[in-house]
Order: sequence, then C-alpha cells, then structure tokens
Amino acid sequence: MSRGAAHAIIGRPPLRAMAKRRCGAERMLTMQKKRGGKRSLITLLLCALALSFTAFLFAPIEQYMLNQAEMWFNLGDIVPASLLCFAALFALLVGVGLPLSPKARRVYAAVILGLTLCLYLQGNFLNPDYGELDGRAVHWGDYTLYAVLDTLFWVAVPVGMAWFALKKGKQFRLAGRGLAAALVLIQLVTLATVLLTHPIENKRMHWIVSDKDQFTLGTDVNTVVFIVDACDVTYLPKIQQEDPDALAELDGFTYFSDYSGAYSKTKMGMPYTMTQVWYENDQTIEDYIDQCYENVPLFSTLKDAGWDIRLYTAETYTSERMIGTASNIIHANLTVGSYPKLYAKMMEFVGFRYMPHLIKPRLVFYSGEFGFYKASDGEYQPYFKDNFLYRDKLESTPMTTRPGSAYVVYHINGSHLPCNMDENGVNVGNWNTTALEQTKGVLRTILNPYLRQMKELGIYDSANIIITADHGRFDEGPSSPIMLLKPAGAHGEIAVNEAMASVSDLHATLLKLCGFEAEGQAIYEIDPAEDRERRYLYYPTTRTNGGTLPPLTEYRVERGQQFIPTGVVLEGGKENIVK
Repeated sequence: MSRGAAHAIIGRPPLRAMAKRRCGAERMLTMQKKRGGKRSLITLLLCALALSFTAFLFAPIEQYMLNQAEMWFNLGDIVPASLLCFAALFALLVGVGLPLSPKARRVYAAVILGLTLCLYLQGNFLNPDYGELDGRAVHWGDYTLYAVLDTLFWVAVPVGMAWFALKKGKQFRLAGRGLAAALVLIQLVTLATVLLTHPIENKRMHWIVSDKDQFTLGTDVNTVVFIVDACDVTYLPKIQQEDPDALAELDGFTYFSDYSGAYSKTKMGMPYTMTQVWYENDQTIEDYIDQCYENVPLFSTLKDAGWDIRLYTAETYTSERMIGTASNIIHANLTVGSYPKLYAKMMEFVGFRYMPHLIKPRLVFYSGEFGFYKASDGEYQPYFKDNFLYRDKLESTPMTTRPGSAYVVYHINGSHLPCNMDENGVNVGNWNTTALEQTKGVLRTILNPYLRQMKELGIYDSANIIITADHGRFDEGPSSPIMLLKPAGAHGEIAVNEAMASVSDLHATLLKLCGFEAEGQAIYEIDPAEDRERRYLYYPTTRTNGGTLPPLTEYRVERGQQFIPTGVVLEGGKENIVK
C-alpha cells in the first residue's frame, strides 16, 4: 500500500464509528424528545388540575358556604356532582392534550392556565356590584365600558400565556407550573378558612310546609288570605283603568287605598304579616323566625275554636312550632327532588360570579328558583309559591269542602320579580314583562278561577277573603302592599276606603271577621278622617349582617303614602344582638 493510500485510510473515520455516532445522536434526540414530552405532560397535568379544581370544587363549595344562610339544601347535596364534574373535566383536558406534540401541548396548557387565572380573578376581584339576585333585572347598559375591558382581559390573558409558552418554553414550564400550583394552594387555603369560619350546617329539616289539602275549604265559614308577593298598593287603580276584566270575579271587595306595610322585603314582611311581631335587628333572623310564632293570639284563638288552620308559604318564613296548629305543616324529611337539576341551578349561580361579563346575561340567577327542587319522602310534597305551579295545581285539583271552618293563607309569587307572566297568564320568560302586567295575569288566571270555584261550591258569600301582599314593589325605595277585603255577605263593585290602615291592624281584622273579639280596630272600623301613627322599617337588601339584617331605617307613614324618616336606624350585627 502506498503512503498516500495509507494516509487516506487513516484520515477517514471508520464507517462503524460513524454509524455509532449517528445512533448516539439519534438516541440523544429521542431522549430529549421524551424528556420534553414528559415535562410538557407534567405542565399539562398541573394546569388541567388548576382549571378543574377552580371550576368545580373551589367555586361551587365557596359559593355555597358564603350563601349558606339562604340555602335549603346541604353542601353534601352538591359535592358528589362537583367531584364527578371535576374528574370529567380533568380527564377531558388531559385527554385532548396527550396526542399533541410537546410544543403544541405546552401552548395548550398555557391557554388552560390563562383561562384558570381569568376564572379566579373574575370571581374574586373583578366583578362590579350587580346588586342582589332577588329578581331585579340587571341594567346591562350601565356596564358597557366594563364589558369591553373585561372581554379584552379574557382574550389577552390566554393569548399572552400561549405566546409566552411558544417563545419562552423553558421559562413558561417553570412559571406555569408554579402559577398553577399556587392557584390550587391559594384556593385550598381559602376553602379551609371559609369552612373553619362558617361551620357547615345541616339544612335538611325534618318538617315541611306541605301542599296537604291545598284546595280544601270548610262548609261553614272560610277566611282565605292571598298574599300576592310584591303586589303594590298603587296597582289596582291602574288595572281598573287598563284592564277591568282582570277583576271580573272580585265581587264585594273594598280597596284600602292608603294601606301601609311593615317591611320592604319578604324576609321580614312575611313573618310580620303572619305573626304581628316586629323584628328590630336585636337577635338573629333564625331566632326571630322561631320565636315570633310563639303565642300568636290569632292562631291560638282559631285553634281553640276548632278551626282548620293551613298556612301555605315557604319554610323560611314560618316555624316548626306551627306543627299541630297548622294542619299542613307536618313532620317529614325534606329531600332533593332532582340532584342533576339542583346542581345545574347551583352552577348557574356560580357561573354568574365567575364567567366573563358578556356571558352573565345568560346566567342571571334568581335565588328563589332553588325551591323548584324541594321534595319530601312522605305522602305530601313541600309547597312552593311559584305562580305557574300554583295555577297548574288549581286547574288539576278541583276545590273540595269538608265540614267545619277554615283559615287558609296562600303565599304566591304574585307580582314579584323576575316578572315572567303576561297579562293573559302566559309564561314569557324572566324579565320579559312588567310587574303590573304580571299582576293582571295572576288576577286573570289564578285569583279569578279560585274565586269562581268558591262561587260554584256555594261558599263564596259566607267567606271572608283578603288579597294583600307582604310588601309593595321593592325596586324604588319604601312602598306599601295592596289590601283588598271582602267580608262575608258583601256584594257589589269594588269600593274604596281611604282609612290610614296598616298591616299592624291585620290580625284584629282577621279575628273580628272570624267572629272573635280582638284588641285594636279592624281596618274597616277605622275612621277615614283619623290620622294614625304607622311604622315602617326599610332595608334594601337581605344580605345577612352577622346573623341579622343590614341596618333597618325607620319611617313614619303619613297620609297619602308619605314616608317620613324618623331618624331611627336599627344597626344590627353581632354586637347588637341582645343575649
């Protein structure tokens, strides 16, 4: 072999060595890809955990605990569904990300993390005050600028996260994992704090206000009281002018045009109407509700005389003490009628707080709608005051009578927001009609048919009938409820009485209508020329204040529905509870 040939062989790498190096490089590349895939998978798992935890564990549990006083169901009734949804969303997010390349998976995880951050910040820091979810419509036009900024926020954060992950992979991997873990940890600490400071209550009562004998009246004397929620004293003249046919069956009634109530909302308006006991923010709401039904002269008098007493309202406004006095308030286990529907409604509540502003109009929530899912394990079901449910049952359950006298109170949704019934009784959906139109529909399709059935059974003439409300409209400050009264034997078109009557005269009126003596004047005994002192306590919201209501502002209601502040404010709060 020549020197040149030898040099050529010696200077060229052997083929075996080249192949070995090539294989080593390929193995290294494969290992790097595996490590990259593993790293992106860990990031994906943490981001998916953060979003799933926020949406289906932290949000609903915290929302429930902070509003526990308003709930009739237990936390345990929604936790199983929350766990199931948490697991399903986590599996879905991970399942979608697994087939992606490491880089695509990293960007996908970044979008998930961005959405998680938006969800958390929206629900806890970014929402404006939309007001209480008590049926009032949200004026969305007032939030135009906020809607733009909020939408930009929801777009910018996930997009910014995705760009960061795409351009700065290593930095995102560290920062993304840290942020996802931090969000979960912060929410775990928050949940622990909430659970420690808000003890979990057992909301499952062993008694209910049932629908037992809902449309059964007596053959002797009947005193029937319709509490048409939020029906304002000013509505009747408008209905007489615009739609007199809605009043077709109101034979023998008198309209008290200057009648006044006691409270601005149902929370106290209903218990006071039932018991005539004032709540003055010096005890918890729970204690008041329980105690105010003790020794009510109206109930004890009627019970001793053998009257059949039935009170159809929500458990929230009455007491277990009434078992044995009101025949429809009975021992039974309150249960959930539909767990999926209850959880769906709970997630609407959660969604209104946590979703972007643009989506919120589709999630506007009325807290009273939870009542649709009450049920009982006994023969009778819980009464619910929804207008349409009441009407459907009235149409499907003919009115009957049995021997004796009956005192029956029906609390129905009536004129209350959110208005969803038109003047003909058609369900047009929430916020698509007015309180006045809804009142016409209630008269035309609920009250008129009820009164008509009484006439057909021959018990109308001998009956005392009152159509009133627990409060007037509540979206414009202090107001008064309607009062229409038909004593037994009365006939003729609706008369007008301008006496300065009030709900504080109601029980004296009822006792005298039923044939018993009572302290004080009945509303039909008050001289229309007499000036009287009438008390009214106003509160704009039912958000609890250490177990009490927010401050109660006292008014004096003068002639002509003039509300004059007295200067007295009952503050409430834990520090003002009388031990």
